[in-house]
Amino acid sequence: MAQSSVMPTFQQRLLQHLDRHKRYPQASQRRRQQGTAMLRFTMDAEGNVLSYRLERSSGHEALDEEVLAMIQRSQPLPRIPADLGRDRLELVVPVQFSLR
Repeated sequence: MAQSSVMPTFQQRLLQHLDRHKRYPQASQRRRQQGTAMLRFTMDAEGNVLSYRLERSSGHEALDEEVLAMIQRSQPLPRIPADLGRDRLELVVPVQFSLR
């Protein structure tokens, strides 16, 4: 697989992994709170999160707290593909909470 196609595929797999560990706080659902937070994190090749912080708030404290809890719960993350030739990645990803 060419390196140009590895990163988008890896990012998609990573977002799916994070989404599986996301929990929508019940109190936020009752209050009809929705929003998208931006999470910045650095990970190593083994999928360990080295650092993380909220890059942008969702606008709701409970949702922001869940974003930070989610990144802790979801470790280890999928490993960085060897084809990328990186031992560390820093990413900013959206974490969306929306009521259906």
